[in-house]
Amino acid sequence: LREAEELLTTGRTDQAIARLTEIVEHPRFNIFESTELGRGARYLLGDALANAGIYESARGYLRKVVEQPAAWQDAAIYGRRASRRLVEIAIQESATGGLASLTQGQDDLKAVPASAPEDVKGELAYLQARTKEMQKDWDGAIASYMQVTTKSRHWAQATYLAGLIHVEQGRFKEGEDLFCKVADPKRQNKTTPVLADERFFAVRDLARLALGRVAHEKSRFDDSRYYYYLVPKDSDRLAEAIYEAATSRYEKKDYDGARELIDELYGMNTHHRYEDEVQILDAYIDLAQCKFFDADKKLRRFIARYEPVRDAARRMQASDRGMRALLAAARGGSDAAASDASAVSVSTDGLRAVAALVRVDPAWTVVSRRLAVLDHEASGLRLARSQLKDLEGNITVGGGLKPSLGDSLDAPDRGEEARAALDGLRRSIEEIEGEKGKDAKTFRAELTALEARFAQAGVTARAQGAGARSSGTDLPDLVKNDGAKADALLSELEVARKELGTAESALAKDALSRLDLRLSRLLRRARLGRIESVLGKKRSLEVEIEAIQAGYLPQDAVDSIDPVRYLKDNEEYWPFEGDDWADEFVGGEKVK
Repeated sequence: LREAEELLTTGRTDQAIARLTEIVEHPRFNIFESTELGRGARYLLGDALANAGIYESARGYLRKVVEQPAAWQDAAIYGRRASRRLVEIAIQESATGGLASLTQGQDDLKAVPASAPEDVKGELAYLQARTKEMQKDWDGAIASYMQVTTKSRHWAQATYLAGLIHVEQGRFKEGEDLFCKVADPKRQNKTTPVLADERFFAVRDLARLALGRVAHEKSRFDDSRYYYYLVPKDSDRLAEAIYEAATSRYEKKDYDGARELIDELYGMNTHHRYEDEVQILDAYIDLAQCKFFDADKKLRRFIARYEPVRDAARRMQASDRGMRALLAAARGGSDAAASDASAVSVSTDGLRAVAALVRVDPAWTVVSRRLAVLDHEASGLRLARSQLKDLEGNITVGGGLKPSLGDSLDAPDRGEEARAALDGLRRSIEEIEGEKGKDAKTFRAELTALEARFAQAGVTARAQGAGARSSGTDLPDLVKNDGAKADALLSELEVARKELGTAESALAKDALSRLDLRLSRLLRRARLGRIESVLGKKRSLEVEIEAIQAGYLPQDAVDSIDPVRYLKDNEEYWPFEGDDWADEFVGGEKVK
């Protein structure tokens, strides 16, 4: 077990699975099956299989751990671990398997006793809630979510999802109350949901965004600004929070506040999924403040920048390989410029922009992960097939290697030994009969029975040998059969790979198509904004002309006659101070 754990720690999952299977499937494993070590071996094997994407076998081994009554005694270490892993497998498979996967997960956990620990009951309640939610039983889902206590690692997720159901049903107050429980900034970091749930902080950020959106929906703009402010600086949702906060300030007509948030978003100096929409919002804030020239400049810059990006997204749809590589980079956060886009002419900046703006469907991630697992398993199967082919070439039936396996390998030798024994027994009986006063009838009858059994055994052995030859149970035929099975599996894998590849390409094209639609919509808004800016500039000129006709100089005209701006460095201007004294020497300059 220690060796298998080390293999799992170093990421050598296949070797760990082979080692653990050798242990668990050993004929003498039943000695340790009901011990803590035996349960640990089964759990590790199930966990390793689940990590490799082999969910069906993983569930089988984990189920056996859960079904053992001893697994729930004392600390119930492996009972808890196995039940947690079964819940995780059911939720992971539900991304593609839907309701059937969640129902299968509930069936796998039927053996959990009623006296199970509270955290295990939370696992069961959370799985039941997810099942009811997929069945659209909203009230039942909320009731099950509420059974998940703070001692469960799923508390934050259950509370957040219950709040979402309330909001979707129009019960904003109830949903907001549940979001507040998760988003509370006073929650201590030592509580169970924080320590046990690795996704707690991500869920907390989602809850704060949800609070801001509910307040925004109800036109409580100051409350929404506070909730968005709670999203920390190191959160992946920071750009989303700042953008939505700027939108709420814009709708409240607090244009200066919206401008500050826009500047903060620009100051991040990184690509994010709202970098296109924030530029449109920036320009529309200028339009609202009658800064038509600035707005027109920003909108022209937006059109010049994002029209090539939209065209690049359209061209990327023509290359399945480049499209998958781009989405993988977008999902993993790696540099999209290294993606294989040789089939299309897209610049590195265009690739980075597309990767930053595209919003990857979670279903694509699941399909891509399954395709990677399938490729990994197929490579191992091809290696096994090549080894079988080499073994088949090395086998020589007429050489030193015997052509049969098992008992049939030495059946002729044992038949000769039995015949020799019968001959020796016959001679011994004859010697007994040759002695005076000795009666060997009983021995003779037994010898006759043995010879009859020997003859019958010979017939049976010949029939079994013929059956073995016809069914291919000798070594060369076994190798050929295994090779044929490997070829059949490879054919099935190729079919499955094509299906997954088709699904992956369809989802990738859908993501890029949605990006195309979004950028097209924003480009239309940019052109409409330019029309508004032109009309605004025209109206501002009309107002300026009307002011001049009324005797008022525009501010730029007043500034143009300011003499201070025309002074040189060695000149000084003394402005008029308001006292106009008559010059006593005026008219007397020529007086002598």
